Amino acid sequence: MKKRNNHRRKLPSGKQALELFTKPTAAFTQTLAREIAKNLTSLGQLTTRPFRRTNVAKKQPNFGSRPYLLVDTSVLIDGRILPIVNSGFIIGTLIIPQFILGEVQHIADSADSLRRAKGRRGIEIVGRLRGQKTNAFLKVKIVGDDIPDAKEVDHKLMALAKRWDSAIITVDFNLAQISRAQGLKVLNVNDLAQAMKIALVPGEELTMKITHEGRERSQGVGYLADGTMVVVDNAKDKVGLDVAIVVTKVLQTPAGQLFFSRLK
Repeated sequence: MKKRNNHRRKLPSGKQALELFTKPTAAFTQTLAREIAKNLTSLGQLTTRPFRRTNVAKKQPNFGSRPYLLVDTSVLIDGRILPIVNSGFIIGTLIIPQFILGEVQHIADSADSLRRAKGRRGIEIVGRLRGQKTNAFLKVKIVGDDIPDAKEVDHKLMALAKRWDSAIITVDFNLAQISRAQGLKVLNVNDLAQAMKIALVPGEELTMKITHEGRERSQGVGYLADGTMVVVDNAKDKVGLDVAIVVTKVLQTPAGQLFFSRLK
């Protein structure tokens, strides 16, 4: 018959049992610390996420199809923007700020007859641009956004161009230069007009009408279809007639090209 094992594990005393429950082990303490740190990190991400969203880049306005093209006063007064739009060479959204319309209106109310006529033409161009249906890929939008801190219209225009990442359409040389110096996109109608000039080379022949007398050496003067002036030697007596000419020289000037020629 087997003997019963009378050796039993010694139970801790009351004080020792209390220490087991109130004094955690080192391993338990480390595990607890890791869990607390992880939970604090998760809580921090949860509470800061809404604030982080506000640091995202400014939301761009939705005026319509991009690119956005900010219209300068000079373009409306010039008027060539309308046939350019109708030709389909410009697409996107033409944005006309209210302060630009205000400046056009101010010019239209001028006491000077020439300025008044230009201002009225600008107002007419705005109406025709808004009503155009030829170019389905371009829309016109009038906006009331302003830059109260800027006093000059040009400065307001450049500030909006920066805000909306848009190009400026102008015929103002100084505005174009300053805008480009600030890294802005500029569409200068005058640059487009120069690029579209008829290209002639010395020796080329063509027929044109002599419209008036020149200044020197019995010269006559005529114009190409794009308005480029052609000076013709010995054509003073040919005013009002269509003559055959030969291009002899091409002169580049700040205003564009000037052609010299002789009678064929």
